[in-house]
Amino acid sequence: MKNLIYLSIALFFTTANSNAQTTAMDFNRMDCNGNMQHLFADLDAGNAVIIEFFMQNCGACPVAGQKLEALKADLLAQFPGKVKSYAIGYVNSYTCSSVANWVTNNGFTAIPIDSGATQVAYYGGMGMPTIVVLGGGTSHLVLGSPYLGLSTSDTTTIGNDIRDFLGATAINETVFTSFNLFPNPANDMLTLSFDMKESGNLNIEIFDMLGKKVSTLMNDNVSAQKFKRSFSTASLAAGNYVLQLSINGNSVNHKLNITR
Repeated sequence: MKNLIYLSIALFFTTANSNAQTTAMDFNRMDCNGNMQHLFADLDAGNAVIIEFFMQNCGACPVAGQKLEALKADLLAQFPGKVKSYAIGYVNSYTCSSVANWVTNNGFTAIPIDSGATQVAYYGGMGMPTIVVLGGGTSHLVLGSPYLGLSTSDTTTIGNDIRDFLGATAINETVFTSFNLFPNPANDMLTLSFDMKESGNLNIEIFDMLGKKVSTLMNDNVSAQKFKRSFSTASLAAGNYVLQLSINGNSVNHKLNITR
């Protein structure tokens, strides 16, 4: 009898996930921080979106959330401002206060939203957490199948899917080589050194994790050279940033941390 119950449960999960959708379900609503969120507007703007549907007493949900936070940080370093994440309570009985507390208490940066039962059913997720990854621009595609639970291999797949969607290219090591950024974390001063194989207009900029440019360190015509120069970072608040070097259409992004 017990084996029959287990088999029924397994078949239920398999059937639920076999009905998973390939396109996103839109929402246009207030989040639990009091801000309007429109999913299709995010996707139409070319962003990738990660949604974690969670259960409050699910031990695996915070673990998955931590993996997604680390993945999002890596992706934002490569694509500033192009990745958003949501944490949505999987049932409609969760209040906005409890959802926001779950996000805050776990130290997550995901946007909290309550009442996700309709979406969970739409995406075919019944295991907790259910992770949905969306992209495809105006096509509003589900990238891969919804993930029931989350493993390290899943985060690798999710990262690759998002990079493929956002158009990642390999770092052009024929232009910038032997790159060194120090100290990192930095305080008031930052030194860059690298070999630059081309001449042209060298642009060195710093972006926050939302993709907003916060500083231009350099924008000058330079010749191919062994480059080494120090810059002030005293105007930047403590936090994580992306340092971007670009010349002749080639660009390279590097993570930068500022401490105070």
